[in-house]
Amino acid sequence: MQDQTFSRLAFCVTLASWVAVSCAPAESDSNNDGGGGGGGGGGGVVASGATTTGSVSSTSGSGVATSSSTTAAGTGGDNSGGSGGAEPTGSGGAGTGGWPEGAIPMGNAPVRSAGCGKATTLTTKEYTISSSGQNRVYYVDMPKNYDMNKPYRLFYTSHWIGSRWQDVEGQDFYFLKPQMEADGEQAIFVAPSSDGATWQEKDHALFDDIMAFMNENVCYDTTRVFATGFSFGGMITYSLSTNHQAEIRAAVGIAPANYNIWLPEKTRKPIAWMHTTGMNDPTCPWVNNEGQKRGAKFIALEKAEDNGCTIPDNIPTSNGAYSCYDFKDCDPEHPTRVCTFGGGHTNIDGNPNWIPIESWKFFKQF
Repeated sequence: MQDQTFSRLAFCVTLASWVAVSCAPAESDSNNDGGGGGGGGGGGVVASGATTTGSVSSTSGSGVATSSSTTAAGTGGDNSGGSGGAEPTGSGGAGTGGWPEGAIPMGNAPVRSAGCGKATTLTTKEYTISSSGQNRVYYVDMPKNYDMNKPYRLFYTSHWIGSRWQDVEGQDFYFLKPQMEADGEQAIFVAPSSDGATWQEKDHALFDDIMAFMNENVCYDTTRVFATGFSFGGMITYSLSTNHQAEIRAAVGIAPANYNIWLPEKTRKPIAWMHTTGMNDPTCPWVNNEGQKRGAKFIALEKAEDNGCTIPDNIPTSNGAYSCYDFKDCDPEHPTRVCTFGGGHTNIDGNPNWIPIESWKFFKQF
């Protein structure tokens, strides 16, 4: 792990000139916090010369019924109804029964996607999907000896500015994959590519379209969908976390910022959250503008407030070796953590690299 991590450090450094513009303050704020997130629904996917239509996560017959907040397996119809429901019992698609909004208990039994129990044609490779009137590419990494009856964790991993899915795959999905394999675990990894250098409003719709297709075509645990990304990838992870709390169980932003990225109207619903920030990061700093609440500090405060945590007078930070602060008294289902260190703008720090170690530790508790 150590050799793998540091052999890629030089690769990351070569992209510094691209990364440096990710969070740099703009002359005017393009983050007008208005407008909703991108629409959901399925998208057409092109794979091996065939076009398949994706679908939303509630299907007729036996399937998965998704409420406005949590997903529970059940039988019956479409989003307008359906009886049954598991974990706990209740009515399906109408959103009655099930867990209180956002309050999926820690250690819950898996909730199977509609693709469970069905053979899949997906393999580890790049795919194309139609989203917002464009053909978009994304990469899927499937577990070895994939079991169509096993609901896997699913990670949605977003790249930094000026890069593509290949760069995320080249880092073993922010080095999470080897951490999991060391624990004897496997997951489904999804890595989309942006339309150009930056992530935009339409990338919310891209998330919805990819996940609708994955729901129908692979077996994963709909209550254990996780998101992560570095720099601009951390920023789109944060953006998604502000209105996709029903779909994303927990998210880790690596060197994120809360500005120079499109943000939807925030729902302020809870979501388990962790992020890392180098206290000497000039690109996505801890504080960019105190008065305007720009900077990673204000992501931490926002998530802590949304998750019912006690807000300290000052968040403990470290200008030396990394230190992680767990906010106190948060909703039991929504742990909130921030890790700081005396470094710059990076997703690689220390030997071994502690960032994927702490990220996996955070994710695997669910």
